Amino acid sequence: MALPPSSWRAAVCYDALSISRIVRETLDGLGWKYERDRTVHSFNRLWVAISMPAVSYVFQFIVSEPVELVINVYEERPNHAAELHFLELKGVNSKNAPKVRKFLQAFASSLPKKPYNFHWTERFRAGLLNRHQIDSRKEWGRWGI
Repeated sequence: MALPPSSWRAAVCYDALSISRIVRETLDGLGWKYERDRTVHSFNRLWVAISMPAVSYVFQFIVSEPVELVINVYEERPNHAAELHFLELKGVNSKNAPKVRKFLQAFASSLPKKPYNFHWTERFRAGLLNRHQIDSRKEWGRWGI
């Protein structure tokens, strides 16, 4: 694998509340020490033909051992009908990349289906050419998932 980015984000085909629960269970299962926090995520949504700023609640996990990492789970609403769910990692580097891969593989294996297998109704609501859903498979593939 090439040099990992310092931050990574990918769309996930499950809601943020479920993702947050599974992230917590995965961290507990791996025995990693972490703290939970909350924050907000800013994004723009298209309203008629005007971009409107919006915010969403972020489930935040601050991992201290065995790696220093911040895991954010949040949703974006790009339009009135769609919700996109994201898993974001901050603090990834070449030293902790193998442990990050282990976490992501354990997380993905605890899901009933691959995190990038969006149902056709989700694709339709968000827009068939939504870049987050299209790029999701590639982003997860970088970690061998």
